Amino acid sequence: MIKIFSSGSCRLLTTINNGYDKIEPIHSMFHNFVGINFLGKLHNIKQHIQFIKFIKDEINLPENILSLFLTSYGKYNGSDEGIEDKQLNPIKKENIKNKFNDCDYYIFEICSLKLYEKDGYQVQYELTDDYKCIIQSEEDLYSDLILLCNLIPKNKKIIFQVHFRPNIIYNKHNKMIFKREVIYNTIQKFCNQNNNCFLYDPSFILRENNLLFDGDVHFTKNGNIKSFEYLCSNFLSL
Repeated sequence: MIKIFSSGSCRLLTTINNGYDKIEPIHSMFHNFVGINFLGKLHNIKQHIQFIKFIKDEINLPENILSLFLTSYGKYNGSDEGIEDKQLNPIKKENIKNKFNDCDYYIFEICSLKLYEKDGYQVQYELTDDYKCIIQSEEDLYSDLILLCNLIPKNKKIIFQVHFRPNIIYNKHNKMIFKREVIYNTIQKFCNQNNNCFLYDPSFILRENNLLFDGDVHFTKNGNIKSFEYLCSNFLSL
């Protein structure tokens, strides 16, 4: 059974968990921030880089930063609802670390250019309102794609998932969200120039069936299933 490491929002983490009977998800989420290997949902590439370095023990994150960075270490919207026992986190981290280099695929959802920083670290806006927010440039995103790939064992397949693009879903140019197009175009360029890197845009399955998402930013339950099926058919060798 192939191993897949995934890092992203619920759009990716829940999708990957839908394939638990076909793959071994190294990092995923059952639902509502719960999963036997779930540590946190992330949105931008610098968060992914910090997460991998943390998993591999290349950096140490202070406890106060951890609680603002990874969902399982902190509180979501000021509530413990849906969050598992924090005592499980070191075990989860060690399990992910031990399997990280053995994964067959690495999937990252990059859905935001907004970078949330505190004391030189990446944090999540959902977990704190104490941060500095900057907009990542196209050039910096491209450089970070190189850095992220260098953290992955060589010759492994890397898939980048982007956000829903309403201009594609509804085939209407006036619904275009500029920052999402920057992300899409930059990753497309990067994948065209680098072997074993692939771009997955879920907008195309949503265009075929609008009932697969809530009309905003989340898959429906069936949408998660269809997204996994699409990944299997187009990117994964199962």
